[in-house]
Amino acid sequence: MGNVLSAYKTEKCVLHVGDLGDIEGLVLSRAEIDQPLARRFLNVPYILPPTGQHRWRKPRRLPPGYLYSPEGTPRDCTNFGSICPQPNYTKLGNHAFSKYDEDCLVLNIWTPSGTPPGQGWPVMLWFHGGWLQIGDPSVDPNMDPTELISASGGGLQCVFIAAAYRLSVLGFLASKELAEEAAVTDDRAFGNYGLWDQVAALKWVHEHIHHFGGNAQELTLSGRSAGAYSTHAIASYDLLLHPEEPPLYRRLVMYSNAIPADPKTVEEVQPQFDELLTAFAIPLSLSGPEKLALLRSKPALELVDKIMAFDNHTFRPIRDGYFFPMDLFTRYINGDFAAEFKRRGLSLLIGEVRDEETLYRQTNPPRDLTSLYKEVGNYYSPAVTRMMVDAYVNRKINAEGAHPDPDSGIDIWKKVYGDIISDGQVRAPSRLLVRQLRDAGVPLSSVHRYMINWRPSFVDRQAPKEFGVGHAFDKPIWNFSVLHGPTPEEEATMKTWIQDLVDYVHGRPLDYGTVAWDQQKVLNFDGSISIEKDAKWDYLAQVADEMCTAK
Repeated sequence: MGNVLSAYKTEKCVLHVGDLGDIEGLVLSRAEIDQPLARRFLNVPYILPPTGQHRWRKPRRLPPGYLYSPEGTPRDCTNFGSICPQPNYTKLGNHAFSKYDEDCLVLNIWTPSGTPPGQGWPVMLWFHGGWLQIGDPSVDPNMDPTELISASGGGLQCVFIAAAYRLSVLGFLASKELAEEAAVTDDRAFGNYGLWDQVAALKWVHEHIHHFGGNAQELTLSGRSAGAYSTHAIASYDLLLHPEEPPLYRRLVMYSNAIPADPKTVEEVQPQFDELLTAFAIPLSLSGPEKLALLRSKPALELVDKIMAFDNHTFRPIRDGYFFPMDLFTRYINGDFAAEFKRRGLSLLIGEVRDEETLYRQTNPPRDLTSLYKEVGNYYSPAVTRMMVDAYVNRKINAEGAHPDPDSGIDIWKKVYGDIISDGQVRAPSRLLVRQLRDAGVPLSSVHRYMINWRPSFVDRQAPKEFGVGHAFDKPIWNFSVLHGPTPEEEATMKTWIQDLVDYVHGRPLDYGTVAWDQQKVLNFDGSISIEKDAKWDYLAQVADEMCTAK
């Protein structure tokens, strides 16, 4: 599992990556299975490190002549590398085994064992979750895809690439000073550095994945939580700002997230930048270049440690006019994204777990109305924040469609916060996206929506029962994590559920079972699978529409 190799026998292997040279990885096997499960190549750079003067600048491609094996010896890709420095305001991650370093922009790549088919294996590029503040590229053992892709396990049989990207203050700091600098140094693009990293990863994969046996023409862009947001963001960048360019993917997989509202503007995040300067005693009266030079001189871990005490402690994407159009949601509402989605013949797998709110409300929960405004404001613009607090505190917009809370003793402020964020980040925007595709004439056969209400018994060792089927509790299901100890019946349920994912990634005809847009495929609490009407469809349509138009 992940970096824990005790379950596997390993044998070294060498792969030639064209002009980039050679890398050394591992073949993974288990004694009880008579064939290798997968090959794994870790810590493969896809862009140059964003260090020193290159902090808070667009990613730099690997230059001509760059070699993974400059001395003639294959690059050692048998071990995980560093992960992006990130705040430690949550204990939800499993990073005790990792070191932090800005030199972290790498790919971790798993391939099936054996010889690829004539056209190559399909490819799945994965972006991890973590609010865009924390996380890692499948270093966490819970995210290892070895069993998922193996022929004897989940049977996905694709090249699976987990991409690192810059996080938190390193990935999403924005200000007028950075905008002014980018006007002359970085093609005018500023902020959104983590998203630019992801685009660079996609382009590297498209250029080089054939060396790993992958077919770049059968690429699925995918992610959970912030990774699903990122998947939606990259598609928006492509479909809205570069519709003339050849598509780099055929399918989207979005687990538990979508873009909920217009990102903040640079003016709205400027106080956050000023707060950072103040925390380091950097005078606001200095020139822009002087401020940036002093911030770039600070160690990365010192930066992320400082922000833990900030009022505005999350750093998120902005509308910059270069990655996101300034009129992003106007163009969504006008149908521009959905029309281009249809023209390209794309497809979508999207859904959620039943109790999304229980995990969201664990980090920085509010104590009263004032702190509720502050915490919701870490996600949304002031206008959307006001609208969401009014809708859930005063109008109780979700009262009729809400499901019973798995924690009967939950604090009222913590509960309303979880409801606002889970509906705002996951449930409302995913249904809004589906409605936009429907209204543009995308066939229902290209849009597959699910809900998971099943909690395998081994999850009880990792999370309290009061969390129910919380946000990201579907990891072991979609990852076919059989080494976590499911019962034989649970393993069979997992394999049945992910068969749709297998067929989807391979581009096979998929009879998903839904016959109406307000239906979803449900993995029920007893492990059965059914097609059900979405009880939250109506009130979440209202939430989404109000988020779109909040002023």
